[in-house]
Amino acid sequence: MQILIPDSWLREFIKTDATPKQIQMALSLCGPSVDRLHKKGRDYVYDIEVTTNRVDMMSVVGIARECAAILPRFGYPAKLKLQIKNSKIQINSKVQYLNVQIDKELCSRFSTALINNIKVGESPALVKQRLELCGIRAINNVVDVSNYLMLEMGQPVHTFDYDKIAGHKMILRESKKGKSLITLDEKKHVLKGGDIVIEDGSGKIIDLCGIMGGQNSAVDENTKNVLLFVQIYEPSHIRKTSMSLALRTDAAVLFEKGLATENVLPTLKKGIEMFGGTTHPILDILNAKETTKIIKLGKIDLGVEIKQSEVESILKSLGFEISGMEVKIPWWRKLDIDIPEDLVEEVARIYGYHNLPSVLITGKLPPPSYDKTFYWESKVKSALSHWGFTEAYTYSLVDKDNGLKLKNPLSTEWEYLRTNLTNSHLKIITENMGRVPELNFFEIANVYLPYEELHLILSSTNKDMTKFKGVIEGLELELGSKFDYRIDIYDTCLICEINFEIIIKSATTTKQFTPISKFSPIIEDININLIGSYEELIKKIKAVSPLINNIEFIEKYGDKLTLRITYHDSNRQLANEDIASFRKILIDPDFHKS
Repeated sequence: MQILIPDSWLREFIKTDATPKQIQMALSLCGPSVDRLHKKGRDYVYDIEVTTNRVDMMSVVGIARECAAILPRFGYPAKLKLQIKNSKIQINSKVQYLNVQIDKELCSRFSTALINNIKVGESPALVKQRLELCGIRAINNVVDVSNYLMLEMGQPVHTFDYDKIAGHKMILRESKKGKSLITLDEKKHVLKGGDIVIEDGSGKIIDLCGIMGGQNSAVDENTKNVLLFVQIYEPSHIRKTSMSLALRTDAAVLFEKGLATENVLPTLKKGIEMFGGTTHPILDILNAKETTKIIKLGKIDLGVEIKQSEVESILKSLGFEISGMEVKIPWWRKLDIDIPEDLVEEVARIYGYHNLPSVLITGKLPPPSYDKTFYWESKVKSALSHWGFTEAYTYSLVDKDNGLKLKNPLSTEWEYLRTNLTNSHLKIITENMGRVPELNFFEIANVYLPYEELHLILSSTNKDMTKFKGVIEGLELELGSKFDYRIDIYDTCLICEINFEIIIKSATTTKQFTPISKFSPIIEDININLIGSYEELIKKIKAVSPLINNIEFIEKYGDKLTLRITYHDSNRQLANEDIASFRKILIDPDFHKS
C-alpha cells in the first residue's frame, strides 16, 4: 500500500535534525521503502510503500515510531513526540443520546461521541494543506476531520448527521440479501447479504460499515449536531463486501487487515479536540478482551555477533518491553508479531541487512529434491513440444458432464468439474479449425472422478494414424516403458487420453544395455497394402519369424506402406537363404488377408 506523508506533519511527532533525504535513506534501508521524495513548495512529501502486514505503519504516527527506532542507527538523534492528553470527557457503556444494538461478532469496539453546535464550513488552512499534500481533496471541516484522523492515526473515522438518524437508534447487524443503499458517492448498491450495516430506528440502512457511509445520514451545510464514530469491525466481512461491490476505499483497506482496539479512544479524543463544540460523554462498548501478548525471545544468529544489550536496545526502541527472555509486544504490533522468529526479523532489519556479512555458503550441499511426477511431466512436455505439438490449457470447469456439480457455480457455463480432457480438446479443435492447416495439441491436467487424477491427452487434426501412433511410441521411448492406450477417431481429429499417473509408475531413466552383435543384420524395405489397423499389421509381421528384429515405418502412399524390416540373429550371420521364405510371405498380396 502506498501512502503519502508530508515532512512537516511527520515532524509534529518526531524530533530530529535529520534532513528529508536522510530520513528517506534510513527508512528505506531498515523500514518501509520510501520510493520517492517530492518537493512541494516549502515542504517535502514522502511516497512510502508499506507492506500489507504492517498496518501499524499506514499513518503519520506509525512512520514516526519507525523513525524513532531507525534514525539513531544512522547517527541522527530522534525522539518520539506522542502526547496523550488527559481528556476530562466521561466514558460510558450507555448514554442518553443514542440507543444501540450491536452484533458483538461483527464489531469488537463501538465508540462514538455526540458533538453539538457545529458550524459546517471550511477547514483551517493547515488541515486543508496537509490533506491536499496527501492527495485528498478538502471538502468541509467535518468530513476533513475524518480523513485527517485516518491519515494521522491509521484509524478510519466516520461522521453522521445526528438529526438524520431516526429515533436516534442504531442497530449494527448483517445485511439481508437484496437490501440496498445509496452511498456517499451517490451510487446505489444492492447487497448480497452478510455485509456489516447499520440501520436506524425507521429500519433504513444508513451505513455500509467500514467501507462508506450512506447518503441519507451524511453531513451537509445544515448539519448542527455530529455523531463522531470510531469502530473496529470484523476484517473478513469488510474484505468480502468491498470486493463483491468493487468498492475499494482507504477505510476498507485498513479495516480488512485488522486494527487494534487500543487505538480507538485516542483517535476519538483527538477528533473531539479538533471539532470543538459541546461534547457529550463518550459511548464506548468493548466486545473483545484486550490481552497482552508475550513471546519468549529465542537465539539470534545472523552471521554476526550482536550483544544482548544491543538486541534489547533495538527492541525497546520499537516499543517492546523486555523482562529477561520474555518480550511484551506493544499493542500496535500485536497483529503481526506472533512467533520468536518475528522478533529476530525485527532485530535484523533495525540492525541493518546491509550490515550483515555477505558470505557464500560453504560445506556439502543438501541433496536435490526429486518429484517423480514433476520430472516426467517436464520431460514429456519438452518432447512433445519438439515434435510439433502445442501445450493447451483448458478449464477444469465445464457446462455439461457426468462429474461433480458445484453448489455455487460461477455461471451456467461452469457448473461441473470435468471427468475427462477429451471434451475440452474437441471444443478447442472445433473453435480453431480452419485458422491454420493443422492443429496438434497436448495437455497434462487433472480430471475429477471425484478424486483428482492426472491425465495426458494428445489431439491432432492430422488423421494419419501411423504418424499419430509414432508420437505415442516416441513417448514410450522417452518414458523407458510400454503402456496401454487407445486412440479415438473423431470427425475432426484423433485423440489419445492416458492416465498419466499410471504410466509414470513404470517410467525409468535406466536403460538396458545390449552388446553390439558381431553379426550384421539384413535390412530390407518392403511395400505392403494396409487393410485394417496398423497395429494388427505389425503384430502379424512380427509373428512371421523371431528373426524379424525391428520394423520401421518409412512412408505411406494411399493404402500402400513402405516398411523397413531388420532381420538379425545374435548367434550367427544370416544369409539370403535364411530369410527368403519369410520375405516371400511378407510380399504375398494375400498376406494381409489371412
